Amino acid sequence: MSYAVMGSKNGQLMVESVGAGQGPADQACLAFQTQWGATWVPGNLMMSPLHLTFMPSRASSGAGMLKLKTSDITGVELGNGMRTKPIGLRIGGHVLRFKCAGADKLAQQLAQAANDARRRGGSPVSVRH
Repeated sequence: MSYAVMGSKNGQLMVESVGAGQGPADQACLAFQTQWGATWVPGNLMMSPLHLTFMPSRASSGAGMLKLKTSDITGVELGNGMRTKPIGLRIGGHVLRFKCAGADKLAQQLAQAANDARRRGGSPVSVRH
């Protein structure tokens, strides 16, 4: 399996708490929320077969970045918008909202990456509109 970046997209990310989650992905989301608060954070989202990484534009030397396993994604939702559409990624007790241009294609890629990572177990992930 390749660890190369499959896709990269500039946009804005906001992390929302929607329930109680205790896993490593939830801890990473909480750390991101502590650093950036409940605001839209501009940056770059990179996807590999194993990981989803968000690097904020204002971060220096990796401080404040968010790195999660693609297998932790349990749902992908596509919102409405004219130029940019928000993509909702359900991960444990959090929803990551990422606004970008070309969200339709990215949502499909994220769902496929999550399915590929979860292929050995778990339920499939599809894009909900």
